[in-house]
Amino acid sequence: MGALVLVSTPSFLSNHRGCPYNGREPVGATPVVAQETRHLPQFKHQISMKITLGVVPYLNALPLYHTLRENPEIEIVRAVPSQLARGLDAGHFDAALLPVVDTFRGHGDGILGDAIIGATGQVRSVLLFSKVPLEQIQSVALDTSSHSSVALLRVIFKKFAQIAPKFSHHEPNLAAMLENHDAALLIGDPALRENTQKCPHLIFDLAKIWRNHTELPFVFAAWTARKNLENREEIARILDEARDEGETKIAQIAAHLEPRDWRETVESYLREAIDFRLTPAHREGMGKFRDLIFK
Repeated sequence: MGALVLVSTPSFLSNHRGCPYNGREPVGATPVVAQETRHLPQFKHQISMKITLGVVPYLNALPLYHTLRENPEIEIVRAVPSQLARGLDAGHFDAALLPVVDTFRGHGDGILGDAIIGATGQVRSVLLFSKVPLEQIQSVALDTSSHSSVALLRVIFKKFAQIAPKFSHHEPNLAAMLENHDAALLIGDPALRENTQKCPHLIFDLAKIWRNHTELPFVFAAWTARKNLENREEIARILDEARDEGETKIAQIAAHLEPRDWRETVESYLREAIDFRLTPAHREGMGKFRDLIFK
């Protein structure tokens, strides 16, 4: 494969605690994308159609589409999770890495293949930062980028902690979010960035809380088809193959990031925190999540 070049650079350090980030993190920003120079990946199967994919602009999705980005038959469109369902329903994407809560609500036309973004324990990038203990939280600022994580947080408060704080939506800027709220939910690279810095706030990993209460893994997003999609099986195969290839290139993705002190953090995160395969246990976790949302 070709050499990697970095097209944007957030400010990671190399530990796993958090602190308010004072810079502004715009909605829909693309925090880190490692991009290869022009060299087409060789797939087991030829692609017989043009495909447009909607993906989240976060590090945890890179292994799912890393080897697809330079293929001229595939267009990659990045959008924050909360925007993907609208694009899929409008037919802008053939498939999107859709928050699972949006599939529960009828967006798209079912999951394609078995490539996901999930977690069996700590996910490190879906975090609640709080100035008070969990049971004392009365107000929460919610990351406007999120859908599945917001739904998960509501389940945690209502079903597990049995409290009912007030929620408001906020752009993902932790310092601003905590100015007038007890706690703030951040997802993706902004959360991972905050989790690499020391701070006095309590940090709750939502996937770990889910695991502790259900003994099941959690699925945040999965490839989802648009309605009336042709060649579903071929596209599912392409996406699964891309995931298989991407998992073998995690070290390569991390090794070309700058500055160098990101690399160990990123590789550990992608290898140890993120699940990329939909197993029977993950399916059971999705069913449990759906039941808790709608019952």
